[in-house]
Amino acid sequence: MKTTKQNAGEVTPTKTKVSRAGRRPKGDGSGGPELSRDAVIQCAVTLAQSESIEEVSIARLARELGVATGLIHYYIGNRSDLLSTVINTAIKDRLASLPPLAGDWRVDLLGVARSSLESYARWPGLANYIATQNRFRLFQRVRPGETDYGLAYFDHVGRIFQQGGFTQSQAALAYHLLMLFVTSMAAESAQHQAPAEHKDFILGYLSGFDRDSIPGASYIAGSFTELDSATTFDGGMQLLLTGFQEWLASNAPQRAQRRTTKSRSATPQDA
Repeated sequence: MKTTKQNAGEVTPTKTKVSRAGRRPKGDGSGGPELSRDAVIQCAVTLAQSESIEEVSIARLARELGVATGLIHYYIGNRSDLLSTVINTAIKDRLASLPPLAGDWRVDLLGVARSSLESYARWPGLANYIATQNRFRLFQRVRPGETDYGLAYFDHVGRIFQQGGFTQSQAALAYHLLMLFVTSMAAESAQHQAPAEHKDFILGYLSGFDRDSIPGASYIAGSFTELDSATTFDGGMQLLLTGFQEWLASNAPQRAQRRTTKSRSATPQDA
């Protein structure tokens, strides 16, 4: 499946011929049992979860499986195909871990965010990849008969906004903000960037300055260095959800006006 780049830096699939390395190499260099696409994917997934998605490459899989690189190309395609396949598996894992929908958009979005954050933790390096790369952040390359779990996840969260009464523009911005927040929190946790983990350094550095010369830094430093990832996530989600709620409140007069107009148009006119 070929992909085209969109304005927002996302990647959208188009219906084209899926890349394939052509004829199966005659010699795989192993002398062992035949491989399969599923076996190669499983090796890539195991490597991504045990080490990092950054370690997944055609050459590395060939070494792990004891075969020639041409055989990996035959079953998977190029490295972009390989990365998308692994990311698709990770998003499948994310979807499977989502809690059942409660019918309350606040509860459902919090569940999506928390579950997605936990899923990132099971895939080292994925948050950093999503935060820094444009390809495969949203949709994935799949072969006929395979499911694009990136699209399935996008649709799942989009339905929550739709059923919650958000306008299309509100839902679009809310989705983007939510995903940026979850991805940044996953990266913060993976890289141990929470201020609380660097408390001694921060306070030690500031102690070398006269407090009166840095009143702003002195004012927030104590509380700042108490922030851990869990506290930041909970506080950030409350801010996002409260902001989303205010958007919905601003829609109420418009919805009431539309209902009134519809009711009037349905009322029979006097003869």
